[in-house]
Amino acid sequence: MKYIISNSGVVNAIADGQAYTFDKNHHNYNALIRHLKSGNVEHFEAAYDVASSVEHFCDGYVHVKHGTLNWNGIPMPELFSDRIMQMRKEGFEFEPMLNFLNNLNDNPSDKAIVELFDFMQHKHLPITDDGHFLAYKAVKENFKDIYSGSLDNSVGETVSVDRSSVDSNRDRGCSHGLHVGSIDYVTSYGGIDLDNKGGDDDDGGGNQIVICKVNPRDVVSVPQCSQFQKLRCCQYEVAAIFDDVFDKSVEMFGNKTDNVRVVKYNEAWKEDVRVRLERLSAVLSNQTVGA
Repeated sequence: MKYIISNSGVVNAIADGQAYTFDKNHHNYNALIRHLKSGNVEHFEAAYDVASSVEHFCDGYVHVKHGTLNWNGIPMPELFSDRIMQMRKEGFEFEPMLNFLNNLNDNPSDKAIVELFDFMQHKHLPITDDGHFLAYKAVKENFKDIYSGSLDNSVGETVSVDRSSVDSNRDRGCSHGLHVGSIDYVTSYGGIDLDNKGGDDDDGGGNQIVICKVNPRDVVSVPQCSQFQKLRCCQYEVAAIFDDVFDKSVEMFGNKTDNVRVVKYNEAWKEDVRVRLERLSAVLSNQTVGA
């Protein structure tokens, strides 16, 4: 490969007969420079284009067709395509999404998964390196839940109920189950002003926000009444006290990017995911399938 790097960092390169130009604004700038210097054409080409880099990482079972990611020939729902592309732009590898898919595949309800897609379209809801996702919850000053005042939401607590006790009907807005929400929903529900990170509950005390870590497996329903901004589940872990809204697609909780948990998924698992995605595509297309 031949290349020239200007004093301002603009790079003009030729790799495998193809001309490339990029600057420091490219999301993979440092990796591109590294691959140029090492002469690794394949890695350079993959890092230059986000879509190609996804295909390269996934050994061909995820590929791009007409701007949409496909898993072994099945179009992936928009949530996955958008989130994966954003992850790559931010420099994250594909493992967090593989782990998310693995956990998602353990959810017994196709309908709940499709409803989760509606919820996660909202901003500031990252996935974690182990394939869970983070959401917000308004609680009392003493960390008890606002509705009943009986559930302890202190950091480190795992709150759970039997899945069968959680209402799976999204047409019922206020009903049984554990709830988490988007940042807009919980600030409204808790009467919380983000400028001072406090608010008033019915007793005049200050409410606050905690960060909840939810396994996609435990999602039951997403009510329509709040524009899909709250979610009912059967379990969550209270991971942290709210400090600021998340601005990345993946949250490492202080871990380095290269410490992402790597799981080697076999061909049978990949086929299970393909079958599940096919069913989800049917649900999204309003076809009748078993949940």
